[in-house]
Amino acid sequence: MLSSWYVATTGAATNPGTLQQPFATIQEAANVAQAGDTVFIRGGIYHETVTVPNSGVWPNQFITFEPYNGESVTIDGADPIAGWTKASGSIYTAKMNWDLGAGNNQIFVDNKMVNEARWPNKTVNLSHPVLSTIKTAKATSTSATITDSALTQPAKFWVGATINIGAGNGWVVQSGTVTASGVGWLTFSYTQTSVYETPAAGNHYYLTGLPSELDSAGEWFRAPNGTLSLWTPASDNPARHLVEAKARKYGFDVSNASNINIDGIHFFACTIFTNANSRTVRIDHITAKYLSQFGPTPTGWGQPIDGGIVLAGTGDLLSNSVIAYSAGDGVFVTGYGTRVLNNRIHDVAYAGGESAAVRVGGAANTVDHNTIYNAGRSGIDDFGGAGLITYNIVHDFGLQTTDCGGIYTFGAIAAGTEIAYNTIYNGITPGYGGTGLFLDNDSTAMVVDHNITYNVNTALKLNQTSLNNTVVNNTLIGTQYSSNKTSGAYDWSGSIIENNIFNKTTLFGNNALIAHNVTTSGGFVNSASGNYQLAAGSLAIAAGIFISPYTDEWGATTPDDGALRYGVAPFANGAVISLLPAEP
Repeated sequence: MLSSWYVATTGAATNPGTLQQPFATIQEAANVAQAGDTVFIRGGIYHETVTVPNSGVWPNQFITFEPYNGESVTIDGADPIAGWTKASGSIYTAKMNWDLGAGNNQIFVDNKMVNEARWPNKTVNLSHPVLSTIKTAKATSTSATITDSALTQPAKFWVGATINIGAGNGWVVQSGTVTASGVGWLTFSYTQTSVYETPAAGNHYYLTGLPSELDSAGEWFRAPNGTLSLWTPASDNPARHLVEAKARKYGFDVSNASNINIDGIHFFACTIFTNANSRTVRIDHITAKYLSQFGPTPTGWGQPIDGGIVLAGTGDLLSNSVIAYSAGDGVFVTGYGTRVLNNRIHDVAYAGGESAAVRVGGAANTVDHNTIYNAGRSGIDDFGGAGLITYNIVHDFGLQTTDCGGIYTFGAIAAGTEIAYNTIYNGITPGYGGTGLFLDNDSTAMVVDHNITYNVNTALKLNQTSLNNTVVNNTLIGTQYSSNKTSGAYDWSGSIIENNIFNKTTLFGNNALIAHNVTTSGGFVNSASGNYQLAAGSLAIAAGIFISPYTDEWGATTPDDGALRYGVAPFANGAVISLLPAEP
């Protein structure tokens, strides 16, 4: 018999879980919920990780977790800190009896993250940190000495600090340890992953890890003995505020459970985790803020897979949700047949590592109708195959790194994927620059059609060998290149570059079919204001095909995913901004 279970912050573990006598925790309800049951959660804040032990039954007996009667429900991964004592000036101390590890601790004042003590001091804008700049550098494969006139501290001041640096080409931000310092210079050890990532003049960096760096409002430092020192943003007593410290990674752990609905819940300082045994986990209309926290790793590569919402099973769905503020990914997809639909994902990958707003592995996954912005590295990373990346808007990416993509693929493992009807803009970075559509390191057998890029260093890049790729009907506006490649005589056999609009220099590999492209920036409605729709009378306009409409639940209409076609004349893409609810 199907049942309804009820949870309230005023409930008790000894209650039977009815509306009149609810459980006290969501976990208590999860323990008894069976296929077809619904867990109704009364409004309030729940400090717990809900581990789902049971599975629903496909197709219509899912176990559902949702707020009761539309009440506001938050699962909070942080716990309060109390017992504040004034230490000196505006700095107060209290005991924090747990430690998530260097770089992983996170402190909130009135539900907003404050900064671990650092130099130079930064604003609370995670995507646009304040950094210092190396004037000169002398480096080996294991250590470097840098100069910077802003380093005015006395000799040995920085010894033992952690340096966080976008070394060399700045592909990722990595960490090292300061071993010596003086006025205007410091020496540090680091891990070199390639000759292209050797510290150099012009690289940006910041320093953490010393209590002496706690010197401005909105900063904190946790000592090894568990003493937390805090200077609130208002420079007042923390007892006047809600001060919390991150205590748990996950709000929901759905490992090994299948056919689960999670609807309408707010997540704070935690994320949702699944594994390969999880099937058909559906997550809808959630908000998730501050999903993960970690500092730059020794190499910057190999980021934690559980930095964002993790969809690792088969047939999962994340839809109509707001995902914001994550040191790592916003969403990590590594299963089969999963869909990420109509979400707003922003201010992610702020640790500057190998993360993205949406990072995709596995196969046959779909990422569509999402609005993505403020990414430390790439907007969408595709390491899977035979998937769809369609109707997304991606902008303001590469904010902490270089040589990245609005949509980025790597290697032949992404073969069979179609990238279509996406709008990508605002990706200007140093070094190799930001690329709108980046098929990197031998990407193979992909279809790229009906996308539009602008205000990016390079609109399209097919790097190294590029076999059997089809690039048609795109509007490719770049500030330096419309199309680029790595220097060298790479083979592009079987690739088709046709019916595209280019406004800048184009560089191609060998043996590709390159035909019927328009190489002029004219013919747009108003290119100066970023409107690259083709104007009436443009030479690029020709007969097209009818594409049946797709209408989302808020009435926004775009062409249907199932009707994607290439081979018609180019036109500006049809993506629309998702009509998502306002963020709370």
